Amino acid sequence: MDASILQNIGFTNAQIKVYLALLELGQTTSGPIIKRSGLQNSVVYNALNQLIEQGLVSFVLKGQRKYFSATNPKNLITFIEDKKSKIEQIVPELIAKQTPPPKQSAQVFLGWKGAYQAFNYILEVLPQGSEYIGFAVGFEEQYTKRVIQFFREFQKKRALMNYKVKFIVNESAREQVKQYGFYSKFKKPEFRFVPGYAPRGLVIFGDHVLSAAFGEEPVVVITTSKMIADNYRTAFNNMWKIAKK
Repeated sequence: MDASILQNIGFTNAQIKVYLALLELGQTTSGPIIKRSGLQNSVVYNALNQLIEQGLVSFVLKGQRKYFSATNPKNLITFIEDKKSKIEQIVPELIAKQTPPPKQSAQVFLGWKGAYQAFNYILEVLPQGSEYIGFAVGFEEQYTKRVIQFFREFQKKRALMNYKVKFIVNESAREQVKQYGFYSKFKKPEFRFVPGYAPRGLVIFGDHVLSAAFGEEPVVVITTSKMIADNYRTAFNNMWKIAKK
């Protein structure tokens, strides 16, 4: 069993050892628990008291001795739900205390985890059915398998949000766009083409601009500024008007 799961929900190492020992031993006095867990007497008693308070351990008196036993492990679910309920009660107060994010900011995301966080941020802040515009990052033959998989996963998420997607691409990539069969499984973005050079890897969404580059390691920058986003949006819309279908 992966005992780290218990640690992830707030159990101490001592509590885990004592709780697992009790599950295996059944009803018992403290002695066998100490022996099985390998912990000191005082540590075991502290853990037992804490587990009793949490409703995960019970005891009975037989003469002068206490016999401990673990309650039904299903009580762990109640334990988690109780913690969740208490957290939900204070969340409004925590939100009220939180300093509002700056109206203008820039965030840099490095590596693959950073790239996933950055692109998922679009899905978090851009409402369903909104406009999603930009300059395409590139096409499959230009990238590694990992980059291809990254964008295929993201396009699925984006399709579920039913965004109105428009991309401007270099005219030289027209044939590549036609052959880009992946979009056949989803609602295909609207593409238009411009001669010469169009920027790559740029997305304008709400008051944000995302700029991405995928080399050996991804780097993504998200700029939050209504002024900057509006400037990029105006430039995109002007270019869209003269771009060819």
